[in-house]
Amino acid sequence: MVCQGNICRSPMAEGFFTYQLNKIHSPISITSAGIGAVIDCPADPHARDVMAQHGIDISGHRAHQATEDLIRRKDLILVMTRSHLSVLTKQFPVAKGKTFLLMHWSDEEIPDPFMQSKSAFNEVYQQIQLAWQNWGKRIVLCQI
Repeated sequence: MVCQGNICRSPMAEGFFTYQLNKIHSPISITSAGIGAVIDCPADPHARDVMAQHGIDISGHRAHQATEDLIRRKDLILVMTRSHLSVLTKQFPVAKGKTFLLMHWSDEEIPDPFMQSKSAFNEVYQQIQLAWQNWGKRIVLCQI
Protein backbone atom coordinates (compact mmCIF):
# COMPACT_ATOMS: atom_id res chain seq x y z
CA MET A 1 0.00 0.00 0.00
CA VAL A 2 1.46 3.34 -1.02
CA CYS A 3 0.23 6.89 -0.48
CA GLN A 4 1.97 10.23 -0.07
CA GLY A 5 3.14 10.51 3.54
CA ASN A 6 2.34 7.02 4.85
CA ILE A 7 0.41 8.43 7.79
CA CYS A 8 -3.23 8.36 6.62
CA ARG A 9 -4.50 6.25 3.72
CA SER A 10 -1.84 3.57 3.30
CA PRO A 11 -1.57 2.66 7.00
CA MET A 12 -5.37 2.46 7.14
CA ALA A 13 -5.40 0.16 4.10
CA GLU A 14 -2.51 -1.89 5.48
CA GLY A 15 -4.33 -2.28 8.78
CA PHE A 16 -7.63 -3.21 7.17
CA PHE A 17 -6.18 -5.74 4.71
CA THR A 18 -3.97 -7.27 7.43
CA TYR A 19 -6.98 -7.57 9.74
CA GLN A 20 -9.01 -9.33 7.05
CA LEU A 21 -6.14 -11.69 6.15
CA ASN A 22 -5.52 -12.53 9.82
CA LYS A 23 -9.20 -13.49 10.22
CA ILE A 24 -8.66 -16.28 7.69
CA HIS A 25 -5.19 -17.17 8.99
CA SER A 26 -3.52 -16.18 5.72
CA PRO A 27 0.30 -16.06 5.66
CA ILE A 28 0.21 -13.07 3.29
CA SER A 29 1.86 -9.95 4.69
CA ILE A 30 0.88 -6.39 3.88
CA THR A 31 3.16 -3.38 4.29
CA SER A 32 2.78 0.29 3.50
CA ALA A 33 5.04 3.15 2.50
CA GLY A 34 4.91 6.69 1.23
CA ILE A 35 6.27 8.41 -1.84
CA GLY A 36 7.19 11.34 0.39
CA ALA A 37 6.96 9.65 3.77
CA VAL A 38 7.16 11.53 7.02
CA ILE A 39 9.65 8.90 8.18
CA ASP A 40 9.01 7.38 11.63
CA CYS A 41 5.87 9.46 12.15
CA PRO A 42 2.88 7.61 13.65
CA ALA A 43 -0.41 7.32 11.80
CA ASP A 44 -2.62 10.40 11.92
CA PRO A 45 -4.76 10.49 15.10
CA HIS A 46 -7.99 10.48 13.06
CA ALA A 47 -6.75 7.44 11.12
CA ARG A 48 -5.97 5.63 14.38
CA ASP A 49 -9.39 6.56 15.83
CA VAL A 50 -11.39 5.47 12.79
CA MET A 51 -9.57 2.15 12.58
CA ALA A 52 -9.95 1.57 16.34
CA GLN A 53 -13.72 2.12 16.00
CA HIS A 54 -13.69 -0.92 13.72
CA GLY A 55 -11.50 -3.03 16.01
CA ILE A 56 -8.28 -2.47 14.06
CA ASP A 57 -5.21 -1.22 15.91
CA ILE A 58 -2.72 0.79 13.85
CA SER A 59 -1.21 2.59 16.85
CA GLY A 60 2.16 0.92 16.30
CA HIS A 61 2.48 2.18 12.73
CA ARG A 62 5.50 4.30 11.82
CA ALA A 63 5.86 5.87 8.38
CA HIS A 64 8.28 4.35 5.88
CA GLN A 65 9.62 5.67 2.59
CA ALA A 66 8.96 3.68 -0.59
CA THR A 67 12.35 2.38 -1.75
CA GLU A 68 13.50 0.42 -4.76
CA ASP A 69 14.31 -2.57 -2.54
CA LEU A 70 10.83 -2.55 -0.99
CA ILE A 71 9.14 -2.21 -4.38
CA ARG A 72 11.25 -5.00 -5.86
CA ARG A 73 10.29 -7.42 -3.05
CA LYS A 74 6.54 -6.91 -3.42
CA ASP A 75 4.31 -8.88 -5.79
CA LEU A 76 1.48 -6.34 -5.78
CA ILE A 77 1.53 -2.62 -5.02
CA LEU A 78 -1.71 -0.73 -4.47
CA VAL A 79 -1.70 3.07 -4.61
CA MET A 80 -4.29 5.69 -3.78
CA THR A 81 -4.10 8.00 -6.82
CA ARG A 82 -3.09 8.04 -10.46
CA SER A 83 -0.34 10.47 -9.50
CA HIS A 84 1.11 7.90 -7.08
CA LEU A 85 0.94 5.31 -9.86
CA SER A 86 2.79 7.59 -12.26
CA VAL A 87 5.46 8.69 -9.79
CA LEU A 88 6.10 5.18 -8.51
CA THR A 89 6.45 3.57 -11.92
CA LYS A 90 8.72 6.38 -13.17
CA GLN A 91 10.90 6.37 -10.06
CA PHE A 92 10.99 2.57 -9.83
CA PRO A 93 10.60 0.88 -13.24
CA VAL A 94 10.40 -2.48 -11.43
CA ALA A 95 6.95 -1.36 -10.20
CA LYS A 96 5.49 -1.47 -13.72
CA GLY A 97 2.98 -4.24 -14.27
CA LYS A 98 2.40 -4.86 -10.57
CA THR A 99 1.16 -1.45 -9.41
CA PHE A 100 -2.54 -0.59 -9.49
CA LEU A 101 -5.02 1.82 -7.95
CA LEU A 102 -6.48 0.48 -4.72
CA MET A 103 -9.85 1.36 -6.26
CA HIS A 104 -8.85 -0.24 -9.59
CA TRP A 105 -12.21 -1.93 -10.10
CA SER A 106 -14.13 1.36 -9.94
CA ASP A 107 -11.27 3.45 -11.40
CA GLU A 108 -11.55 5.90 -8.49
CA GLU A 109 -8.88 7.63 -6.48
CA ILE A 110 -8.86 7.82 -2.69
CA PRO A 111 -8.45 11.50 -1.75
CA ASP A 112 -5.98 12.48 0.94
CA PRO A 113 -7.80 13.18 4.23
CA PHE A 114 -4.72 14.80 5.83
CA MET A 115 -5.64 17.90 7.86
CA GLN A 116 -9.35 17.24 7.34
CA SER A 117 -12.15 16.22 9.67
CA LYS A 118 -12.68 12.74 11.00
CA SER A 119 -15.53 12.30 8.51
CA ALA A 120 -12.97 12.42 5.66
CA PHE A 121 -11.15 9.52 7.33
CA ASN A 122 -14.45 7.64 7.66
CA GLU A 123 -14.94 8.05 3.91
CA VAL A 124 -11.44 6.65 3.29
CA TYR A 125 -12.31 3.68 5.50
CA GLN A 126 -15.45 3.02 3.44
CA GLN A 127 -13.43 3.11 0.22
CA ILE A 128 -10.86 0.70 1.66
CA GLN A 129 -13.70 -1.67 2.61
CA LEU A 130 -14.96 -1.58 -0.97
CA ALA A 131 -11.47 -2.16 -2.32
CA TRP A 132 -11.09 -5.24 -0.11
CA GLN A 133 -14.26 -6.74 -1.60
CA ASN A 134 -12.52 -6.77 -4.97
CA TRP A 135 -8.86 -7.25 -4.10
CA GLY A 136 -9.28 -9.56 -1.12
CA LYS A 137 -10.48 -12.61 -2.98
CA ARG A 138 -7.85 -12.14 -5.69
CA ILE A 139 -5.04 -11.71 -3.18
CA VAL A 140 -6.09 -14.81 -1.25
CA LEU A 141 -6.66 -16.98 -4.32
CA CYS A 142 -3.38 -15.99 -5.95
CA GLN A 143 -1.41 -15.82 -2.67
CA ILE A 144 0.03 -12.48 -3.80
